[in-house]
Amino acid sequence: MEYITENKKTAVKGEYDVIVVGGGVAGVAAALAAARNGAKTLLIEKGIVLGGLATAGHVVYYLPLCDGMGHKIFSSIPEELLYASIKYSYDDLAKEWRGGPWSADTKERYRTVFNAAAFVFALDELVSEAGVDLLFDTVFCDVVMDGDTCKTVIAENKSGRQAYRCKAIVDASGDADVMYRAGAECIEQTNHITYWAYCASEQENERAKTHSGPVKLFTLGNYCGSDLPEGLEKYKGTDADEVTRFITDSRRMTLDFMQRNKNLTFTSFPSQAQFRTTRRIKGEHTLRTADAGIHFKDSIGCASIWNVREPVYEIPFGVLKSSKISNIFAAGRIISAANGHAWEIIRPIPVVALTGQAAGTAAAILAKNGGDDVIGELQTALKNDGVMLEMSGELVAQSEKWLEKWHKDDNIWFKDKE
Repeated sequence: MEYITENKKTAVKGEYDVIVVGGGVAGVAAALAAARNGAKTLLIEKGIVLGGLATAGHVVYYLPLCDGMGHKIFSSIPEELLYASIKYSYDDLAKEWRGGPWSADTKERYRTVFNAAAFVFALDELVSEAGVDLLFDTVFCDVVMDGDTCKTVIAENKSGRQAYRCKAIVDASGDADVMYRAGAECIEQTNHITYWAYCASEQENERAKTHSGPVKLFTLGNYCGSDLPEGLEKYKGTDADEVTRFITDSRRMTLDFMQRNKNLTFTSFPSQAQFRTTRRIKGEHTLRTADAGIHFKDSIGCASIWNVREPVYEIPFGVLKSSKISNIFAAGRIISAANGHAWEIIRPIPVVALTGQAAGTAAAILAKNGGDDVIGELQTALKNDGVMLEMSGELVAQSEKWLEKWHKDDNIWFKDKE
């Protein structure tokens, strides 16, 4: 490959305690947590709306805050964002869970569908009210390191290439872009096409589901239950050519489906690539499916599984950190989890909001105090904010019972993969 050498002067545009890269749900949670903990905070988003896949990607399911056994597991910012998602539009939240009780006598999960555009308005309000500085249409480019510490974030937008100095960073990019460029060890995964859009349908269609009125959510692709064309390639979200093919191939598949189903008229397409997973960090700890019911001394919160009842996990702080970097914390789907179902545990909205809140709080504490030993103060802050840090004995026993069934079933689909 041929290279050129550039010699540029980059203007230092600002200085912050905490910079959050990525304005998806994880990034919003991180920015809110950092600002509410007294940090001067900048949120950088490459698109023009907050919410990431939940809004620009049309993935309009706020997955459960409960364990499926009547126990609420997520509170604080993950629960706050659920109510933000339905503040200005429709929902299908079960009446037993309204108001956020810690337990409910129902088999219904504590989850809802929401309107993506309405969620955008609510996220705008929350970020503004918290005093977060926000840059839309701004692409993260690089970092400036001093040993294992990131001192400056480089970004580019209509104003050109700009530098922002900082004390701590949250990587909520969805692709571990900041961690990767800072030198963290990372792992990549590939994707089949998964496509979500909105359409108007003259009659019921197996791929179009009604949420409100005549506009329906259309799903196509591997994860949504329909067959993929034979031989269709897998795509990485870390290569520009593959990202482009992923987007164009997704639209070709959708056009082909529409031409074969004349009753469909598409009204809205996603405005970002709908990758489910791209690159994640190899952290100080790697979460595994078998960690259900296990207590971690450095727990930053508890999580349940969206598609399985019973198991509950404590999420250790080590999954947010790289041993090679002192002041960058991971949030969202890029945290350290084993391939397979362990990764499925950490990618839904409630968990990315939880890890975002923890990462943002940790960044604010680090920016204020310096050093890398933040766990004690972090756990105190999260507990004061209403986060469930430890499982009760009932939840541990429930999780252990589930693990026994999990170990006996060799065909169960959520085995971890190395």
